[in-house]
Amino acid sequence: MSAPITVTFEGNQYTWDGKKWFDKKMFLEPPKAILSKLHALSASQLSAQDETITDIDELLRRADQAQKHGQIKRALKLARLIHAQRPKQIETVAMVCSILRTVNQPEKALLLADRFRYSNYSPILTSRASALCDLNRWEEGLKQIRQVIAIDMKSKKSCGSPQALSVYSRIRACKEFCVNGISV
Repeated sequence: MSAPITVTFEGNQYTWDGKKWFDKKMFLEPPKAILSKLHALSASQLSAQDETITDIDELLRRADQAQKHGQIKRALKLARLIHAQRPKQIETVAMVCSILRTVNQPEKALLLADRFRYSNYSPILTSRASALCDLNRWEEGLKQIRQVIAIDMKSKKSCGSPQALSVYSRIRACKEFCVNGISV
């Protein structure tokens, strides 16, 4: 775990301990309304810490956290670093694809995801389906997401991950797709 990060926002000091924010004086969690501001203020300090970390699992955790907190440039930098060290690790590729889609690069995400199109790893296939939808390739996206839901149902005895169901709902909601007469 890295050293805590402290930032000042509207005259108050807040510390990030690697898992959560707290007010430095009162040790209370800050209002949810300012969390995105705190994450943005801490990005450069966290990025400096990232450069000192060599443990891949810690870098993966930090990339995931950066993406969740809206620090997309930092997340992409970390994901590329991890991917360079482990280009065949499917979990890393899935994360890189997700981040590429977030920065509006679905073509690159699809090229990367296509390397694993015959796997049974739902996150990468879900990213692939999402990238297909981003590129208006709805029919292919539908076929892919149906495969993902089938994999999820078989392996987890569930009706699909929230991410897969979100992609499926996106396809169903697309008026262009429905106008083309394709049954979802």
